[in-house]
Amino acid sequence: MIKNKIVIKLTISLVLIVTICMIAIGVLFMQLFKQYAFASREKAMLTSARSVASVAAEVIGDSKDKSIGPNNPLRGYGAYLRSLDIITDSQVWITDNTGLPVVISGNIPGQGMGQGRGFGYGARQGNNKGSGLGQGFLTNTEPLPQEAENVIRNVLKGQESISESFSSIYREATITIGVPIFDDHNLVIGTVLLHTPVTGITSVLNKATGILGVSLLGAFLLAVALGVFYSILFTRPLKAMNQTAVEITNGNYNARTGVERSDEVGQLGKSLDLMAQELGLTIDELFQEKQKLNDILSSISEGIAAFNYNFEPVSTNAALAGILNRILPYSVEDVDKDFKALGIKPEIAQVFEKKQTIQILKNWSDKILQFTISPIVDKQDAVTGCVALVHDISESERLEQLRRDFVANVSHEFRTPLTVIRGYLEAINDGNIETWEDIQNVHRKILSETHSLERLVKDLLELSYLQSGKAAIHRECIHFTSLLSDTLKSLQSLADTKTIKLAYSIKEEVPPFLGDYDRLRQLMIIFLDNAITHSPNNTSIFVEISLLAKQELIIIIDDEGYGITADQLPHIWERFYKGDGSRTSKGTGLGLAIAKALIDLQNGRIEIQSEPKKGTRITICLPIELPSDFNVD
Repeated sequence: MIKNKIVIKLTISLVLIVTICMIAIGVLFMQLFKQYAFASREKAMLTSARSVASVAAEVIGDSKDKSIGPNNPLRGYGAYLRSLDIITDSQVWITDNTGLPVVISGNIPGQGMGQGRGFGYGARQGNNKGSGLGQGFLTNTEPLPQEAENVIRNVLKGQESISESFSSIYREATITIGVPIFDDHNLVIGTVLLHTPVTGITSVLNKATGILGVSLLGAFLLAVALGVFYSILFTRPLKAMNQTAVEITNGNYNARTGVERSDEVGQLGKSLDLMAQELGLTIDELFQEKQKLNDILSSISEGIAAFNYNFEPVSTNAALAGILNRILPYSVEDVDKDFKALGIKPEIAQVFEKKQTIQILKNWSDKILQFTISPIVDKQDAVTGCVALVHDISESERLEQLRRDFVANVSHEFRTPLTVIRGYLEAINDGNIETWEDIQNVHRKILSETHSLERLVKDLLELSYLQSGKAAIHRECIHFTSLLSDTLKSLQSLADTKTIKLAYSIKEEVPPFLGDYDRLRQLMIIFLDNAITHSPNNTSIFVEISLLAKQELIIIIDDEGYGITADQLPHIWERFYKGDGSRTSKGTGLGLAIAKALIDLQNGRIEIQSEPKKGTRITICLPIELPSDFNVD
């Protein structure tokens, strides 16, 4: 982790740059200093050599033979040359015009020519003084190196020379300065060769190198310290910006860098702060929009499930849980399981492939569900997901089935009397009925069927009116005992045809109350007529009246009829429902539906208990309203 820290990287980079620069500067400095040291040394030696040559020229000019010969006039200047040798840290050679060394500082003059080749320079004997170069006399036993001879020849030609050709003689690196000696006629009469060891200059260079090394080491340590300090100082705002970015990533859009600088780093910090501010505003807006969308999704009755490109659910609403009979919270994992159980995944894949909306129907438990699956397409026309809209159409299908049944039943109910009427009319028209008595009989039957149609239409209109919500209760003061007695008298003749006994009892006196007389009478007629119709001969129908807490009228009707099976009970309130085919009925099948609508209109309730072949008990509870001037006590 440490190697990845920007402080370490930046420090290393800075120190590396400084180190490379210091090394380059040090190498360049040493090269320049070396050149300068050698040039300075050569310049000083050249000046000294010229001085020696000038002195030698004066001495020789004052001599008798005006030359450097056997009677060497320079013999008396040995002390001068030795002093010069010590001062200049060098050794002086003086040669004649033939190149033969005649004087070497600190030595006796050489004798004779060298043997073998070139100029002889003899063997050095004696001790090392001053310059450290050998001092002594010349024995002329060894020749000069060819390079040294060439240097002397060039100087004898009147040219000053700087060379290292005498290094092999002194067995160490040596700089030799050669200067010609001119007489009064400007002729070369000899040479001055000034030899100095390089070790003197090298020692200075070594000392300078040591000083430079120590200085560079100090500079390196200082660069490391300053690099660390600068790196920490430089990365401090970067760390602040990184921490701010982490805070923003964690959802804290109020985080700020606190960087107050005018350079690019400060501009970056300000840009990050501005981004955090704008991002916070954008996130707030998106959150509000998402909240609005969630509110919309929660408020709609259809179930919604969104899927990503991997066919995985990513969002849903509460309505979907209700449609699929699930309890909240309803997770996306549960959605995935239910959709797999429904077998929707192939259809979702089809939506992704064809980029088209599809509709399918699926059965779920006792429900019929309609799925509308639409693709989600991005700007590049690529499908990134889909949305499934789930609608429970069970009630719609049930209502549609009821509508179809209603139309079929109405058509059937109308078809039967119309068929009878048409048959009789065709018979009359064809002349098949000729006698007046038969014609009168046909007329009566046609009239009866017409009454059936009229009754059917009337019942349909009545039921539609009651279920429309527009029907109203016309309240008046009702004596229910009188109403019940009147109703039973009206149905007595019908009951007599089947020898059915009608009876009633009032367990508690019912006071006069406010209600709709006609609606109550119609309600009683429907149930009593239905009981008479579905009861065998020689049975009885009993009506019991009571009050519940002086607020509800309780009507109980017991018959000894055929009874109703358990599977038929839920359907008896449906239009045109007439029970099984074993019971013959000439009614329209709308009576009980109208009765239920009348009870609902009066905010009442009804309960039916029945067993096949044992009879039926109907319990009706109707709230009553007593007149304001009636005293209950």
